[in-house]
Amino acid sequence: MAQFHAAQITSKGVKIDDRKIDKSEASQRIRQGKDVWGSKSNANTLAESLSEGQGNMRHAPHVIGGYNHYHDISHHYTGHIFYGEPH
Repeated sequence: MAQFHAAQITSKGVKIDDRKIDKSEASQRIRQGKDVWGSKSNANTLAESLSEGQGNMRHAPHVIGGYNHYHDISHHYTGHIFYGEPH
């Protein structure tokens, strides 16, 4: 089931791709240092799974027009798991 969208930080903020991706592809993108966007609940669940159930790290936006986001608990992966609306 498609729950996420590919995302990318650009000079104009975060660009969210229209194409939907499933949790497996989203997880792979995060492991590759790429970004994804999903609902807050799905973003939390993905961060937890990347942390093998050990928690997650939540951050506020880093850029104007950015999104709140999660990382795996140790921030081993550099990809962002964005959720919600831009700030």
